Amino acid sequence: MKTTDEYEILVIEDNPTQRATLEGLLTQAGYNVKLADSAERALRFVEEGIDCVIAHMIPGDIARIDLVAHWKTYFPDTPLPLVHGMQSVDDMVKSISAGAHHSLDNLMDAKLMLTRLMGLVEACQKNTKQEISNEPELDGSKNGMLGHSPAMKNVFRLIARSSQAFSTVLILGESGTGKDLAAQAIHRNSPRSAGPFIALNCAAMPESLIESELFGYEKGAFTGAVGTRVGRFEAAKGGTLFIDEIGDCSLPLQAKLLRVLENRIVTPLGGHRDIKVDTRVVAATSRDLPAMVAKGQFREDLYYRLNIITIRMPPLRERVEDIPLLVRGFIERVNLQNDCNVSSVSAPALEALERYNWPGNVRELLNVIERAMVLSDKSRTTLALSDLPPHIVTPIAECGLPVAPDRVNATHPAGCANAVAPIGMAGPPLTLAQLEQQVIDAAMVRFSNNRTKAAHAIGISVRTLQRKLAQREEAPAI
Repeated sequence: MKTTDEYEILVIEDNPTQRATLEGLLTQAGYNVKLADSAERALRFVEEGIDCVIAHMIPGDIARIDLVAHWKTYFPDTPLPLVHGMQSVDDMVKSISAGAHHSLDNLMDAKLMLTRLMGLVEACQKNTKQEISNEPELDGSKNGMLGHSPAMKNVFRLIARSSQAFSTVLILGESGTGKDLAAQAIHRNSPRSAGPFIALNCAAMPESLIESELFGYEKGAFTGAVGTRVGRFEAAKGGTLFIDEIGDCSLPLQAKLLRVLENRIVTPLGGHRDIKVDTRVVAATSRDLPAMVAKGQFREDLYYRLNIITIRMPPLRERVEDIPLLVRGFIERVNLQNDCNVSSVSAPALEALERYNWPGNVRELLNVIERAMVLSDKSRTTLALSDLPPHIVTPIAECGLPVAPDRVNATHPAGCANAVAPIGMAGPPLTLAQLEQQVIDAAMVRFSNNRTKAAHAIGISVRTLQRKLAQREEAPAI
């Protein structure tokens, strides 16, 4: 159990005088105090074990209300925050709905503030003792997402938590990882599920059209605007707007997006009327936004405005254990779509699928399964190794051993410095079984018979490696 001086209190206060006063007051009471002058700067403390937040809620500042929801999403069992500065019932309701525990009318009522703070500390200690958990759950299969790996369980948990908030969600991940499915799941499991889900892919249309698509336009706004058109922000009113590949937006458009996210008001092109929109925004990108911010290619203020709740979709190579489940699900889907009759995948074929690196992620796996099923022999109900594309079947996995230049084969490009070189360099060509045995032997030697490390280096599952070692032990001596 933490003592008073081990509790870290984050003070978010833009006024330097009040910030210093609060710091002195809390330090004198024995608390460990952290300071931030804005919601954006406060984000850096999210994962530093902060126990309580005292935030000055500037009237109409949605960023600070979203910050409350962000903390509540990631740390639901932490008693926070205390808020003050509410000058309207609407702001107070929004902050309490987002997760605030108390609202203080007068910040400088030190006795009242410290009393409530000690009450929250005591509640936190009781929760720690009782190990109370109200972890929300989400069934990924009902939302088109399959997986039982730790990485996907974390995704499902974050979707379940963030679905209940109004905060902006930023979904990060490589192409083909299912960012669009995650966005749909957030909407489908939210209180806004009865409202519209509107999507816009910024990478799929010319830059000149994105602005008019998002904000709409009035008749005569530009050549060809023969009528008035409602933008997608307005069309998604009461629901969710999914802005995919937001990293592809130009800097001028980013500035306009920031304005809408801050005040929820859009102005159609060529118009003079402001339209208030009650629209939740979920954004996604496959690009590295922090790197783009550092290069001046993406606005820092927009990045922090989007980065309230972040969900990272793991690449398929980081959740290889999900491949059998994904394959079964894709087989069922393709059977229905293409009138196929496939019921299973052979062990060698599944092993090849588990070994492959999947640069195209889940989307590539679906395409490979569909191709194999459509082109396979219809008299068979099991997909064989021969049904898979050559680039899936032939690559030799990596285990960090040097390449012998004269033995690099067609399955490993000469530039692959980590490819496995056959041990027996002389004599006739090795069979695939012999080559595989040498790869396994080399990895086991390299990692001192540690099967987990050897399997990871080779690119197969531990279960597959154990099966191969067992088969070798059971094989009759020649």
